[in-house]
Amino acid sequence: MSSTNMASVKSSGIVKAKSGSKADTSFRKRKSHTKSRSGCVNCKLRHIKCDESKPICNNCTSFRVSCTYDRTLKSSEALALQPWSEQVFPLVNVRETRLTYASLASLSLNRQVLTMLNDHIRESDPQAVKNGFLFKDQHLRYLNQFHEKTILSLKMNHKLDLYRRESVRLAIREPFLLHLVLAVTLMHERLAASPLTTEPPSIQELYHHATGSSQLNQLLSSHPSQLSRVQKDAMFMGTILLACTSFAQLDASLPLASHWPFVSSPHDLDWLKICSGKRVVQKLADTHAADSALRDISYEFVLSGPAARVELLPEEDAIARLPEPLRRLLRLDHAGVSAKTNAYYDAGVVVGRVLPLEISEDNLLVSLVLVSFLPVRFREMLEEKDAKALLLFAWYHAKIGQFGRWWVWRRAVTEGRAILAYLERYYGGTVGGDEELLGYPKKWCGMEVMVNEGMT
Repeated sequence: MSSTNMASVKSSGIVKAKSGSKADTSFRKRKSHTKSRSGCVNCKLRHIKCDESKPICNNCTSFRVSCTYDRTLKSSEALALQPWSEQVFPLVNVRETRLTYASLASLSLNRQVLTMLNDHIRESDPQAVKNGFLFKDQHLRYLNQFHEKTILSLKMNHKLDLYRRESVRLAIREPFLLHLVLAVTLMHERLAASPLTTEPPSIQELYHHATGSSQLNQLLSSHPSQLSRVQKDAMFMGTILLACTSFAQLDASLPLASHWPFVSSPHDLDWLKICSGKRVVQKLADTHAADSALRDISYEFVLSGPAARVELLPEEDAIARLPEPLRRLLRLDHAGVSAKTNAYYDAGVVVGRVLPLEISEDNLLVSLVLVSFLPVRFREMLEEKDAKALLLFAWYHAKIGQFGRWWVWRRAVTEGRAILAYLERYYGGTVGGDEELLGYPKKWCGMEVMVNEGMT
């Protein structure tokens, strides 16, 4: 072969360098890099280094695919390298979430939300992971249902947008609150069509309620200095939802004789205790602080002083609003009566303030906040089945039942009727010899009361 042809062959790369030569080394050398042991699923599938940015890494941002760090995904789901979708999760506004992650560009995507939720579950509740529980697409659907329907049905009209935004934002950050959100949503789905339905709660509803309540109680046992601002706000929001579920959590399929006050159990009047405890949690959470996202909401629960949103009747005027026969029975009809001299005084003030309220969403909240001020002694009288205390309580039930909310009406009617049946059985339908005192509760708690138009 001529030297000219040999040069041509060499230049075309047909002649290979001998093994171990410098030419071979430079030809085969690959750029080395440190392996990412905890990179996202997509980067591992593409065999590229992941920068592990959360909730979405830079590679997935550039490649326009949905990023996930969830190793529990099926291979078919992971291999899909799903592109970013326009069907965003409608609950979350990037600017409003204020999460700690640097990149929030795709937080509204369902996969990112699930990844974040399950990351929190792994960190905060390892036992749940061992039991095989992680949040799935169905839970996001319920979260969306909560935002679009359930939170509206609770009728927190004042600052509604704030309730909707912060409840979801906090639920994404704190799994215990998400459990409670799911519990109240499942309860709403079960009871909204017919508040007196005998359909029992599902296993899912019971699980989320029990898990959320247990984790909230654990958090409440912590010292305030150990809690972050997000945890404090989530605690208060969780207590609001827990108060709603405890109010509605009543088995309407049972006969009246199987309800309190006919029967006694350690859980008697739990809803009343939770309403009272809400004020304690509010103080612990310090929701009036400037850095609390619930600061504006917290003032809804202030009924006295300069910050009060409503003007309540003075105590004397509230007592005067009670029917004269009821005041006479409770011995609240003479001058100088006070909480120090009469065990029914504080409860009489609460009922006297509730009775004249117009039926409106704002006043429903006022009525429920007012009952949290019932003194411990009056709750003890209810547990002791004191006839006068039961009668006064029946008047309260008759009033709040008129507000017609699915989570209020169920207890107001069922428990109210049970109180009336108890008084009829053991006191012959009269208390203090005056049958008319039962007239008002019978009208609004009786069987003839039907679900009204606003019961959704």
